[in-house]
Amino acid sequence: MTKIKQQSKQDAYTSNLLISLLMRFPEIMSINFNTENEQAKFTFFLHGCPDKDEYKRFGSLLRESLAAYEELTGEKVQVKPKMIRSGKLNLLEVSCCTAALTLEGIQLITGIVDNAFPDRLMIDADTAEVIHDEEMLRQEEIIEYLLTHSTGTKKENLIAFREAGKVFVYDK
Repeated sequence: MTKIKQQSKQDAYTSNLLISLLMRFPEIMSINFNTENEQAKFTFFLHGCPDKDEYKRFGSLLRESLAAYEELTGEKVQVKPKMIRSGKLNLLEVSCCTAALTLEGIQLITGIVDNAFPDRLMIDADTAEVIHDEEMLRQEEIIEYLLTHSTGTKKENLIAFREAGKVFVYDK
C-alpha cells in the first residue's frame, strides 16, 4: 500500500527552492538537500576526466574566490569539492552548509566550476534553451525569497535532478 504524505508549507518551500535552483542553473545536474545535517550537495557532470593539475587549479580558484567573497560580504561559505571519476562522464560534487546558502554564493560556485572546466562542463541544453533573461531574473527572485523562508523544514533528505529539461524532486 502506498502512503501519501501531505507536504507542509515549509517542505513545499524547500522543494520549490530546489526546482528553481535547477531551472536557473542548467549546469547543476542534481542537488541533494540534507536538512538533518544541514548540507547541500550540488552535482555537476563533466565530460572526460580532468587531470590532477586541472582539479588542483579548480580547488585553488574555489578557495581564493570564496576567501574574497567572505572578505567582501562578511559571509563565510565553506565548501568541500569531490571528484567522482567514472570514465567518460565524471561527477563533481560541491558540498556546503545549507544555513550559509545565498544566491550570490551559488552563482559564485557555479561560475567557478564553469570557468575551471569550460570545455568539460555539461549543461542541460533543454533547460538552457527555455530559460531567457526575464525567466532567469524571475527564478533568482524566487530563489532569494525561498532561501530566506525555507528554514524549519521537516528533517528529510530531498534530492532534485534534471532530465530532458524537466526537474524531479524526491524525498529519500
